Amino acid sequence: MSQDAKNSILLWVGTLVFFGLFWAAVHYEIGPEIPRSWQVPLLFLLIGLNVAKAAWTFIRNRKSSVR
Repeated sequence: MSQDAKNSILLWVGTLVFFGLFWAAVHYEIGPEIPRSWQVPLLFLLIGLNVAKAAWTFIRNRKSSVR
């Protein structure tokens, strides 16, 4: 298995674990008290940051591989 495949699998597993823990903390009210009105926007912000980072990495790697 290539290093890129291993990194992709680890990234997906890490992301799923992170969002799973976030959901469990919100659903079971574990940890700091987050107001209900902030939960959905905070979740979408985290998803947006993750997508933006993935897009930035894709664009940066695409430009560096052009010869």
